[in-house]
Amino acid sequence: MDYLNENELEKISGDTGRALAAQRKVTLVISGAGDGAPWEGGLNGYFFRIRRGVPVEVPEAIADLIRENEQTTELSREALGEYRRGRGKKLSA
Repeated sequence: MDYLNENELEKISGDTGRALAAQRKVTLVISGAGDGAPWEGGLNGYFFRIRRGVPVEVPEAIADLIRENEQTTELSREALGEYRRGRGKKLSA
């Protein structure tokens, strides 16, 4: 397996940062659900830590990433709810 060296990682992160800076900005509020921990995510070596429950302006690609993450989290929560209520299929005795 080949690994990127530090200079290659810096270039990817820098290129990503410039591309994100050029994008249209979107204002959103990330749900305050959970333990109050910030939303954390990244795109090609460029990372974000965003407080929940407050309006924030982010590049469109990051807004899309946050929306997809929130949808996946909600779907997982719904699916786990069935098991927590004892209605899920048990695979072992």
